[in-house]
Amino acid sequence: MIEKHLYRTGTYAVDIHGGGADLLFPHHENEAAQTRCATNHELAAYWMHNGFVTIDGEKMSKSLGNSFFIKDALNVYDGEVLRFYLLSTHYRADFNFSENDLLASKKRLDRLYRLKKRLFGLKTVAVKTSFHNALLDALNDDLNVSKALALIDTMVAQSNEKLDANAKDKVTKKESLANLAVIETLLGFGVKNPFEYFQHGMDAATKATIDALIAKRTEAKKIKDFTTSDALRNEILALGVTIMDTPEGTFWERND
Repeated sequence: MIEKHLYRTGTYAVDIHGGGADLLFPHHENEAAQTRCATNHELAAYWMHNGFVTIDGEKMSKSLGNSFFIKDALNVYDGEVLRFYLLSTHYRADFNFSENDLLASKKRLDRLYRLKKRLFGLKTVAVKTSFHNALLDALNDDLNVSKALALIDTMVAQSNEKLDANAKDKVTKKESLANLAVIETLLGFGVKNPFEYFQHGMDAATKATIDALIAKRTEAKKIKDFTTSDALRNEILALGVTIMDTPEGTFWERND
C-alpha cells in the first residue's frame, strides 16, 4: 500500500513510520529489511515508537476494568487540561495515568491562563523572544516536552514577577503576550478566552442565569442605579463565581 499510494521517488517511501515500542523488533526490523530487498530503498526516514499507557502503575486493559476514557475526563476537566497532561510525558516513555498528576497539570495550565487573564484586552504584537528560540530548541530535541513545559513554567513565573514589580511594564507585557501566542501555535493550549476557561464545569443553565444578571447589572450601572447594581453583584457572587469589570465588559469565572 505504501509503495502504491505514497511512494513517488527518492531514498525513502515515507517520512515517518511508527507504532508501539513492542513493534520495534522484530516487526519493524522485518518491514525495513523486506523493503530494502524488494524495492532497493528505505521504508521511512524516521521511525517513532511510543510507550504504553498504565493506570496508577498497572497496564491499562479491558480485562482489568481500569481503562481511561477521554469522554469521562472531559466531564470534569477542560480539554486543554487533558492535552497539557498528555503532552507532559515524552512520546517514547510509558504514560502512567493518575488523577493526582492530572490535577497537577491543571494547576500548571491554570497559572498560564492567570497570566493571560492579567494581560486580557491588550493587543498581541509579533515579536520574537529568547523564549521562542528556547522552546523551539526543546521541541527539536526529539520532542523534549519536559524541557518545553519547564520553560513555560519559568516564563510564566518570571512574567508575573516583573509585572508584580511594575504593573505598567510595557516590554514585559509585549513579550509575555508574544510568548503566549507562540505556545498557542506550537502546542495548542492557552487558546481560549481566559475567563471562559475558568468557567469550565458550570452547567449551561447557571451560565445563562449569570450572563442575564450581568446584563441587568450593566444596564443598572449605565443609569447610575448603584443600589440595584450592588444587589445584582451580590446575587451573582452567591452563585459561586468571581466577576471582573474591564474596559471590554464584565467577565466572570467559576470559583475553585
